Amino acid sequence: MAPSKIRRALGAVKDQTSIGLAKVGSSNSLADLDVAIVKATRHEEYPAEERHIREILSLTCYSRAFVSACVNTLARRLNKTKNWTVALKTLMLIHRLLADGDPSYEQEIFFSTRRGTRILNMSDFRDHSSQSNSWDYSASCAPMRSTSTSGLSSVCKGRGEAQRI
Repeated sequence: MAPSKIRRALGAVKDQTSIGLAKVGSSNSLADLDVAIVKATRHEEYPAEERHIREILSLTCYSRAFVSACVNTLARRLNKTKNWTVALKTLMLIHRLLADGDPSYEQEIFFSTRRGTRILNMSDFRDHSSQSNSWDYSASCAPMRSTSTSGLSSVCKGRGEAQRI
């Protein structure tokens, strides 16, 4: 069942608010990263645009600080959302960054989980975007989460850094 017009409009307003807050609350370069992350994980039920993913990859390819900021922003977005579309897009973005991004993404996600950030822990996630299929949508995010977790765990085990993520 497609979301109602009001829910779609609320999602668009939330995205625009997040973009505005990112532009005001960060330095120019970090604002660009935050805006690209919000645009890549919008509330609309379409795949993320490749240009936003490429922008995130290009902004984080030379700076470990940007990788850290990106991981923190993704963790915050994933933990705050109650929308299955945003959660799934965020997990897909994390998977893409681990596959195509700088190797420091793996290390940063690993270290952030050791610091207590729950980046891939979605055990308490429940979709609130639609009443009829909310458990179905919530369950649809679980396979993507387990794929990202197992890939990251195997990388960490290969380095001798095995830990529950």
